[in-house]
This record gives sequence, structure tokens and C-alpha cells, in this order.
Amino acid sequence: MSQIDKIREGLASLGSAIETISNTQTPAVPDATVNSISGNAIHGGKITLLRSTGIRDQATRTSLLVEDDQITVGTADVDNILGNLSVESNLNVGGELTATKLTVDELVSNQKSTASIDFDVIDNNLIGLQWRKKGEATKQIVWRENRFYVSSDIDLHRNASLKIDDIPVITADTLGVTVQKSSLTSVGRLTNLQTDGDLNIDDFVLYDSGTMRFGIGVEAPNAQFSVASNEAEFVVDPDFDHLRVGAHTTSKLSLITDNKERLVLKEHGGVEIKGSLGINVQYPGEDVDLQVAGAVRIQDKKISVGHEAPIKGNNNKGDLQYNTNPMPGGYVGWICVESGNPGKWKRFGAIEE
Repeated sequence: MSQIDKIREGLASLGSAIETISNTQTPAVPDATVNSISGNAIHGGKITLLRSTGIRDQATRTSLLVEDDQITVGTADVDNILGNLSVESNLNVGGELTATKLTVDELVSNQKSTASIDFDVIDNNLIGLQWRKKGEATKQIVWRENRFYVSSDIDLHRNASLKIDDIPVITADTLGVTVQKSSLTSVGRLTNLQTDGDLNIDDFVLYDSGTMRFGIGVEAPNAQFSVASNEAEFVVDPDFDHLRVGAHTTSKLSLITDNKERLVLKEHGGVEIKGSLGINVQYPGEDVDLQVAGAVRIQDKKISVGHEAPIKGNNNKGDLQYNTNPMPGGYVGWICVESGNPGKWKRFGAIEE
């Protein structure tokens, strides 16, 4: 191809290009005026020291990345977040966390890196708190089925109390007034003990509030007060205007001193006196079995003493009065030979000169 032909071909290509350009529509270029620029006029590049009504960019490096599905930021200083906030990973709070309501699956509180406290679902039936400390058994306060379970001691202040319905039931030294029932099996020293209802001490000392009878060694006392052993039962029983004291069973009853029988009431009514008996005498003589300070009556016959025959009082035939001052040639005493007041008396028992 000659040089002339090459020039012609180049000019033809240039003409086609000019025609193509002339037929292409030129896009409208937005006008830029003072204090106004269309976003359509910005594409690509970097804008520095950006400042608008709501944005102020002072960053010296990329700090905020906006993508289709997320925003990535290194550090955010936010005064208020409206609506719900979901955090899929860890959330670190350097200061205090204030919330109207806090709902968590697990709460762990580290104390000097040696202990923690958990709100935990321990198993299917236990929900509550656990304290874990290295080298020690885990402590728990948990809800177990229908009650709270505490695995360790509860130590109240000495002036505090345990309350039910805001009523003290236990203090450091007192049971509350509402505590009326108990199954205590052992207590220390009691003072000013007052009870209502039945009393049972070791199935040996019994009080029946229904019959108002008190028994020792007997399940069903036969009197207001009863002491029994084997087949013998001693009773004290007020009966209207008099008091009955003695053996309810067919048993002898003994009055003792120095662990020796002094007076024995026999099973069937006999009375045995062991030792001297004195009537109106403080210390009866050891040389007599019976000593009285006044008259005695034997089978309806009165025996008395005096310095003369009685001069007053009712006397019966056969009564005797012994002379308090017998003398040789005198008489032992006087005998009533006719009943009356004072009756008729004759001397008896002549005494030799």
C-alpha cells in the first residue's frame, strides 16, 4: 500500500470517530454554587476535614467502616441508644451498669480473682446462687422445688431477728410469741416454765388436763395426785370438804423417819406404832409406849388424874380419877359410882400406912 492510501484510510477512521463522538449525548454536569454541592458530583477520592451540620470528621485514619450489612468502629462514645440493642459477642463495661431490669442466663462476679458468684441453673430442679472459691466447697443459695436451700450457716447480727410475716420468731435469746408448737427433745435449764394442756415427762410424769390429775409412775391416776410403783399407789385427793390421803391399792402405808418405819397402816385397816406414842406430849418417855397430857377413854370409861374427886362436868359410872398426890393411909383415887354432873364419886384403892 502506498503512502497516499495509508493517509486516506487514517482520515476515514478519524472521520468515523468524530462522527461517533458527535452522536454521543454528553451527561449533564450539576452546577456547583456557594454552600451547595450535589452528592451526584462526588464519586471516589478522599474528602478530608469533612464538617457538616451533623458530622464533624477529625480522624487522621479510617475509624468508621460502613458496609452493606454492618458498621465497624473501633471506639464509640454514645450518650443514648434508642430501641433494642443486641450484642452477639462480649460486652465490656469499665464503669457502673445501671438497668431497670436485668435478665441473664449466668452472672459471674470475680472477687480478687479467687472467688465467683453465679446465678446458675445448677440442674433441672435447682436455680440460684453459687459461691466458688479455690480450695473450698461451693456454697449455695438455691430454689429447690418449692423452697430455698442454703448449704452453709446463716449468721445474723446479734440484734437482728428471723421473721415470718414481719413477726420475729427467733432472736439471739428468745423464741417469738407466735411459736406455740415444738418437737424439742432436749433443753437446758428452764426457769418460770408455764404450760397449757397435757404434760408428759419420759412417760413417767404425767398430767391429764382433761381430768386435772397428776401422776408419777402411773398412766391413769386414781386421784388428783398419785404416785405409783408396781402394785402400790399412793394418792392425795381433795374430796369436797375433806382431804383423802393414803394407799389407793391394797397396800400398807408407812410413815418413816430416819428411813425407819414409825407408823404403819395395815392393808386391811390395822395400825401399828413402832416406838413411843405421845398425845399432847412433845417427847414421850422412852419407858412407856403411850403418854398423854390429858384424860383418856377406854371402852367408854374415862381415866383422868387430879388431886380430888371431880366437882364438875359430866361423868359416867365407872370413870376413874387417879390421885396426883397419893399418901400412906390414903387412896389411889376416886371412882364414879353414879353418872351425873359431876356424878357420885367414891374413893378406891386404900394405901397402907
